[in-house]
Amino acid sequence: MKRTLLLLSALLLAVALAAPAKAYAVEEDVVRIQLDTVSGESGKQVDLSVQLSDCAGVDSAQFDINYDSAALEFVSMTPGDLFAAQYTVINADAPGRIRVACASALGLSGAGTLMTLRFRVLGDAGSAVTISNGIITRVDASYNQTTALIAITDGGITVGTAPLPAPVVTPWVPATPIPSPTSTPIPSPSPAASSEAAEAQATNSPEVISEPAALSATVYYVGGGLLLAVVVLATIVVVSRKKDRS
Repeated sequence: MKRTLLLLSALLLAVALAAPAKAYAVEEDVVRIQLDTVSGESGKQVDLSVQLSDCAGVDSAQFDINYDSAALEFVSMTPGDLFAAQYTVINADAPGRIRVACASALGLSGAGTLMTLRFRVLGDAGSAVTISNGIITRVDASYNQTTALIAITDGGITVGTAPLPAPVVTPWVPATPIPSPTSTPIPSPSPAASSEAAEAQATNSPEVISEPAALSATVYYVGGGLLLAVVVLATIVVVSRKKDRS
């Protein structure tokens, strides 16, 4: 029983340690928004769809759709198959800009059409249709919300054989991941080179006697001299006593 409890505790610890890595990976996923490029005729209506992909777990999306109000007139919006119709709303009060907001409590399960926009073509020029100011969030299985990165593909409406005009609004550049700096390793000298350098240094360096070693030699010589003097004096004393006895 005790071994079983220990095994279960170890498994729970492993799961807890693996969870943050999974949440980080979801946060780094890129959600893609794509606008169609279609052709229309002056005075006629034309539909342009907004597609969302790589969007599993997305629970909210908001962004602006920009167009040339002199070339196109916004008519209507039809919700797609991703978000519920009541949670797919727009604000088109300002000519040339449509503000989009969508929400889902549980998050999306797959890619599809976010909405379809209907325009009336006003002239022969056509207009680029672009995305800006996007914010998209995701939720995981534990309902933790993170902000997703966004990749966009702008579109537009052309008329006849004329090319697609340049956008009337400066193209928006979504945020991208910042790469982590990488350090450049410093090569270490090879063992052979290090050995050769040490030998060369030992050969060229003068021999230096350390202070303790020099002091030991001095003591040795002084002590030896004193000992020799004692022996000589002792010999002289002995010889002198023998002469006196004689």
